[in-house]
Amino acid sequence: MKSLKRLLPVMLLFALLAGEDRSFAQEKVRISYSSRSYAFLPAYVAYANDFFRDERLDVELIQMRPGISSAALYNGDVTATLTFGSTVAAIVSGFPFKIQAVLTVKPIHYLVAVPEIQTVQDLKGKRLGVSQLLGTDEFAAHAILEALGFNPKEVKSIALGDEAIRREALKKRMVEASAISPPGPVHLAREGFRVLGGPKEVKIGSPSAGLTVTEKTLKERPDMVRKLSRAFLRALRLIHENGEATKKIMTKWLNLSPQVAADSYELVVASFSRDGEADEATLKSVIEARRKSSKIEKEIPLEQVVDFRIVREARKELGF
Repeated sequence: MKSLKRLLPVMLLFALLAGEDRSFAQEKVRISYSSRSYAFLPAYVAYANDFFRDERLDVELIQMRPGISSAALYNGDVTATLTFGSTVAAIVSGFPFKIQAVLTVKPIHYLVAVPEIQTVQDLKGKRLGVSQLLGTDEFAAHAILEALGFNPKEVKSIALGDEAIRREALKKRMVEASAISPPGPVHLAREGFRVLGGPKEVKIGSPSAGLTVTEKTLKERPDMVRKLSRAFLRALRLIHENGEATKKIMTKWLNLSPQVAADSYELVVASFSRDGEADEATLKSVIEARRKSSKIEKEIPLEQVVDFRIVREARKELGF
């Protein structure tokens, strides 16, 4: 009996510790993203390095087509989305969402053409393979074409589907060009295809990933949004400052060889935001493009679409 009494405090301590362990990372957060590509690398970097768990968040990353991600966010099937282009279009159309952070500022994509295309001017009257009309990759292709002095209206966009299909369409000459994200350009260049341009040519960004939540979530769960913001900011810093660690994560997430991961890292690192934001000119350009494509007449103010207050607070908390 005496020994049992002596053991009781120890047993209670273990029970408390176990309870603390079970409570760790108990806030469930479901986040959608549109493709397993480098555009969403910050999410996997945060996940692989336990940055979400450090914030006591149990994050589930769910791949979801852009066309349904906004509906899922609105219906509460996911807590947040990282999909950018179609989300901006949804906000412009009246959905009550707010972009909280921008992860990928410049397009990840590179404009790749068949070997017969010598310069961008050779694309006049040719076919551009895109995932879907008015999708992020089409906007990226147009941004690259404009930066290279070519009018995007001179090409015809053909909706084909995901990147694997577009790469195959290039090989079969079903289209003459397509915006492809790494490591695709690396592989295609080795096969003789021509890389015409990429993020370095683009003066005004064309974001492809960002953190968006509903206005209801922002009002009711601001602490959760702040935790997510801190995790993503840490991921962005790691991507920029620790290339070796990032490359190792890239090899696992996309099943790449170390050499392809190394080559791809050099192609994509400049595309990621350093502070979780994008400049005003970039954001206004994206909003205006989506407003026009959605045939909405009224002007859309920047504050209707983005709200960087929490990510700025998170930067201060992290000392970034």
